[in-house]
Amino acid sequence: MRNLYSGFLLGLLLICSSLFYGLALTNSDRKFQQDSSVLDGTWRLIAVRQFDGNGKAVPISAPAQALQTLKIVANRHFSRINTTSDGRIVSTSAGIIELTADLYHEYNGFKPDTAQRQAYQWRLAGGLLTQRRTEQGRITEEIWQLID
Repeated sequence: MRNLYSGFLLGLLLICSSLFYGLALTNSDRKFQQDSSVLDGTWRLIAVRQFDGNGKAVPISAPAQALQTLKIVANRHFSRINTTSDGRIVSTSAGIIELTADLYHEYNGFKPDTAQRQAYQWRLAGGLLTQRRTEQGRITEEIWQLID
């Protein structure tokens, strides 16, 4: 009788440890589950246009045109870097994005705060992302090209 009982305990121990191992794997996958979007990738800013409230084009300053800007979007986060033509870093930013069918929100930092939010209307076509926002009566349109 003793041998049957120890075999039963050994079997029960193996079943319990297998269940525990399976649950541990399942929970670790959930911690690192990625929320991908159609915008995931590396984007280069290729054009910026500004318009006044009447739709008339407003010239962009020469220093702003000379900057090269990259944006990396992955797992509901973004990173942006602005560099000069010689590669010197001018500014960087990073944060969280929220994406709906017609709105793209960027939150600078990693806690969504509406004071730190920039809202864009967006359109994706042919590897080009067009983002458009209105601020103080002026419309800014950014065109990004997918490079990776």
